[in-house]
Amino acid sequence: MYNLNKFADNGVCWPLKLYNQYNVGELEKQFDKFKELSIKNFGSVVSLKPHLLSTFFDDLANDKNIIASVKQVLGENIYIWSSAFFEKAQGEGKIVSYHQDNPYWQLTTDKVVTAWVALTKSQKISGALEVVPGSHKLGIIKKLDVENARKSYLNGEKTTSENDLLSYNQNLQDYIKKNKPLALEMMPGEFSLHHVNTVHGSGINKSNHPRIGFAIRYVSSETQHFEEKSDSALHVCGKKNTYYNDELPPTKDFSVDSLNQYKLLAMKSTGVFGNKKY
Repeated sequence: MYNLNKFADNGVCWPLKLYNQYNVGELEKQFDKFKELSIKNFGSVVSLKPHLLSTFFDDLANDKNIIASVKQVLGENIYIWSSAFFEKAQGEGKIVSYHQDNPYWQLTTDKVVTAWVALTKSQKISGALEVVPGSHKLGIIKKLDVENARKSYLNGEKTTSENDLLSYNQNLQDYIKKNKPLALEMMPGEFSLHHVNTVHGSGINKSNHPRIGFAIRYVSSETQHFEEKSDSALHVCGKKNTYYNDELPPTKDFSVDSLNQYKLLAMKSTGVFGNKKY
């Protein structure tokens, strides 16, 4: 167990509970509902920034306990820069190789934290999120195997194995051999926080049930992208930054307004990094 008061030392906090408590299976049911509406409107499952299309996942991204925890780490001025689903079906063989988020996202500060919410039971056997506590203190340990992650993403490049949910290799195998990761096992409705430089990854789902997580990426208001002259994000609280075009929360699931915003604004933002179909 890693206390929020020790986040600066550990780069991770776990486990925490959502403010709103849900009936058994409700979080997974809402995920299935989102997938159905996504396929209906896009022809495929949208995995990035679902909080801009679904009132339920917008509420989840703004859960009182998550925001209070993020404030304790980042301060009072916060944006939701991105969010994403991470689904591993039983026996599918998908992994997320060990990495740090910072080299991928190319942001100007390290005032960035991810809340990882368990929508289903997440255990080591089902491919739970694993982290190396304290690894954030090392800064960026190794560069990616591409020169510019943003440009490589826009060009549709992928250098990792087919079963890897990541696009590029950071090649942290030697580091992982010397520093054993910790599996953050969680029940539905629990969440963890980890720093943008914390080494993390996850293995194959060997259980008999799906492992589904909802990751929300929060940034401080002064944080920007290294290369883009402007970006878009959803303001949560505190001071705004004119660098960001305001993304608006949905008033209804997959409404005309939210669909237009998603296609015309959100899909062009740096926060949809990784949504390419390879």
